[in-house]
Amino acid sequence: MSQTIELQPTPISSKIALPHTRASLDSLHIVFTSPKPTDNDRGNMVEPSVSSIPDPKRLSMLKITLIILQPSLVNFLSSFTNGIITVGLPSIARSINLQRSLYLWPTSVYGLTSGAILLIAGSVADIIGARIVEIVGILVLGVFTLACGLSTSGVQLVVFRALQGIGFAMHLPASVALVAGAVPQGRARNIGFACLGLSQPLGFSVGMVVSGVIVERAGWRTGFYASGGATLVAVITALWTLPKIKPEAQGSENRPWYKQLYAEVDWAGGVIAGGGLAILAYILA
Repeated sequence: MSQTIELQPTPISSKIALPHTRASLDSLHIVFTSPKPTDNDRGNMVEPSVSSIPDPKRLSMLKITLIILQPSLVNFLSSFTNGIITVGLPSIARSINLQRSLYLWPTSVYGLTSGAILLIAGSVADIIGARIVEIVGILVLGVFTLACGLSTSGVQLVVFRALQGIGFAMHLPASVALVAGAVPQGRARNIGFACLGLSQPLGFSVGMVVSGVIVERAGWRTGFYASGGATLVAVITALWTLPKIKPEAQGSENRPWYKQLYAEVDWAGGVIAGGGLAILAYILA
C-alpha cells in the first residue's frame, strides 16, 4: 500500500512527522504544494511598470524623420555659409574694405572657435541635456549668420564669424547625442548618423556652386540672410521636434545644474586646449 505525504511551507518551529513503517522508498511519494495567495497578498503584489521606461520605438516615423532632418539641415546651412565665404571673399573684401592681413580670418576663425569650444560644449550637453544646448547653439548660429550679412567692416565680420563658430560648436555634439538617444537602434540610427555626416560636405559643395550666382546677381549679403533666416526657422522647428533626453551625468541629480557645471566640467583643460589651438592657428595664419 503506497503512502502519500503532502508537505506545505510551515513555520520553522513546526515539525513534520513521518510514519514509522517499513514502506519501501518506491511506495513513498512526496508532493510539494505552495499555499494559495490570499486577498491581502494580492493587494501587496507590485506589478512591474513598463510605461516608465522610455522606448524610442514608440516614436512615429514622421517624428524620427524630423529628428534626423533638423540637425542635418543645420549642418547643411552652416557649411553652405562657409562656401559663400570661400567663393565670395573677393567681393566681400571690396565691399567692407577688408584689410589684406585679415583675408584668411573670415574663413579660419570659424573653425578655430568651433574646435576650441567643442570639448566644453560636449561636457555641458552631458550635464544639462542635449536638447537645450542644441536649441541655444542653433539660435546663436542663426543670429550671428544674419549679423555677418549686416557687418560693415572687416573686424565686425571676423568677430561675427567667431561667434558663429561657437554656436556651431554647441550644435555639433548635441546633434549627435540627440540622434543617438532618440532614434532607435538599427537602420534608422545608421541613416541618422549618415545624414549628419553627409550634410556638411553637401552644404559646402552647394554653397560653392550657388554662391557664385548669388554674389553676381543678388550680392553676397543675400546668401547670409537666406542662411541665417533658414537657421532661425530650424530653431522654431527644434522646439517641436526635438525630444527631451535624460542627461548622461548621473549621481548628482540633487545639485543645481550650475553647481554641476562648476564641479564636473573640466574648465581648466578646456581653456588650455582651446587656447593652445587658438595660438597655433594664429601663428599659422
